[in-house]
Amino acid sequence: MDILQLVLDGEASDTEKEYYMHHIEECMPCYRNYNIESEIRNILRSKLEKKPVPTDLVTAIRSKVNETA
Repeated sequence: MDILQLVLDGEASDTEKEYYMHHIEECMPCYRNYNIESEIRNILRSKLEKKPVPTDLVTAIRSKVNETA
């Protein structure tokens, strides 16, 4: 997986994140990519409507999990 995605997803190690953040200070194309991807994620988060999960769905999923456990 691309290190940019790992950094943005919060899944990069501290070392990977530190390396990448230092890298984009000196690499304009990567800096632009970081800003574009970050902004897209922010826009999507602000536009996505959060809907509650129906309780019967939660119950059904828990029931299936318990059956297979």
